[in-house]
Amino acid sequence: MNMPDDVRVMHDALEALQQHKKGEPLTLYLKNCGTALRFLEVHLAHCYPGEPITLTGDDRLMERRGKPTTQTLSARILHGEDVPVEKNESPYIRMSREMAASYSEALLQCNGPTGVADLITQWSAERCWSSASYWYEYVALHGGTLILPGLQRNTLQGDHAVARIYNRSFGVTTVYVPEGVRISRVDEVQYPRSLTLDFTDIPDLYPAVALTCERLGIMLQATGTERLRYKESNRLRSVRLHQVNDDHRMAMALMAADYPVSLEDQQCIRKSYPGFGIQHVTPRRGINDDNLGKKHALGKLIREAVGDYVWLHDDDVMLPPAVERLSLTETDMLILPLRMESQREKPSLLEKLQIAEYAAIQELTMRTARRGRAVMCSGANMIVRREAWLQCEEDLHPELPSGDDMFLLEAMKRRGMRIGVMDAPEYTAVVRPLTSLRALLRQRMRWAGKAPHYTDRDIRRCGAWVVVLNLLQVVCPPILLVKFPIEYRMLKKRSATTSWAVALLLEVVYPFYMLGTLIGGLRHPKRW
Repeated sequence: MNMPDDVRVMHDALEALQQHKKGEPLTLYLKNCGTALRFLEVHLAHCYPGEPITLTGDDRLMERRGKPTTQTLSARILHGEDVPVEKNESPYIRMSREMAASYSEALLQCNGPTGVADLITQWSAERCWSSASYWYEYVALHGGTLILPGLQRNTLQGDHAVARIYNRSFGVTTVYVPEGVRISRVDEVQYPRSLTLDFTDIPDLYPAVALTCERLGIMLQATGTERLRYKESNRLRSVRLHQVNDDHRMAMALMAADYPVSLEDQQCIRKSYPGFGIQHVTPRRGINDDNLGKKHALGKLIREAVGDYVWLHDDDVMLPPAVERLSLTETDMLILPLRMESQREKPSLLEKLQIAEYAAIQELTMRTARRGRAVMCSGANMIVRREAWLQCEEDLHPELPSGDDMFLLEAMKRRGMRIGVMDAPEYTAVVRPLTSLRALLRQRMRWAGKAPHYTDRDIRRCGAWVVVLNLLQVVCPPILLVKFPIEYRMLKKRSATTSWAVALLLEVVYPFYMLGTLIGGLRHPKRW
């Protein structure tokens, strides 16, 4: 299981204590996990008084030992101590009190050890709003839309304030959906010249907020930051100097703001968020490309990336939440699924036709990839090993404005590289249909313009079958009676809401639409 170090250290320490024999010396090494240290100090005092048990860890943890923290008070509350309620208690302490009360009430209703085990199994751990702050930072600086699973509106976590802060100051909206929250940046943001915030109750939000302000040119006047000197690093100094200093929150905040973080420095992220290390690359035409085209911009971004893997996606897609948890050690390219959805409550006929066409394309993409003979992929949702991409860069046809994903697929197959597929709803990104017929035709002609450059046998064979079958439908319309049921079943697997009438209309017009875009693309292969 890919557990954060904080959780693993605590888990291993509690297992060691469970096996400990009374009177025998025991040393528990806690790395740089302050949470484990504070909890175990209280735990040993309550449950192992006088036992020769030593808590130790990294040098920084020993430096922090004895520094003021709310975690010790929280640990005392969770151990059942009668800690007096103070005026203006921090959200962290209030959360500890509520958690202790909830568990106590639930335990009273349990019927013996079996009931306790059932309670532990059924208890759903709420996701961390502190960790969400780096995705808010990312969206504020890069745009796009993300779904963050497991976050709740009704929460005791003080760091829930990140939603309010980023909405008011940085134009990032939060929408609560069944699986968690959906965050996105509004199109036009009026940033404040300065921002005053009190971090007394939300110190863990400081790195993300401070670096967001720095990147956007906003003067941040921060108060209540005294305790930041005693975290995994002196975070006031680390933010000012853009240093990681073996601090997991600093590494994530710097990465989200596109500051360089070495692979070695990224290792500390495992302390709380092991899956954060996939670096996002969003190739946008006209952005950072020196007027040399999208592929040049993409190559430049990938060469500057510091992770082993990069997640390619377009800047206008809704990104899947689960990609951050993928294990990627045995693949060079991972093809991920896409789904097309309209933003309108009642999509237009053009949008419905695009949704149906896209569903059929995606089903074909996933089927062939699962069989080890991939013929399509999309740079709108794909993960590639950085070094593998660089090895194939010379085969991406820079003279053409499109096709970096498909030419990459070809080059990887030619070199015998490992191509995987992850076809599941939690890895599906959402794309939007085009709203005008002109834009749709130009896009499809751009796609068709690269067809003569394909050399992969599977891709050429699949393309030839599509052309032949559609030509046969034009000269022999009754073939539709055989062709339609097969293709309708395929697209329904990807778009359950598509009606048979829309699918049939697409089937009738598709041969003429396909041939028209193919001829237009071949005549103007370099037109964007």
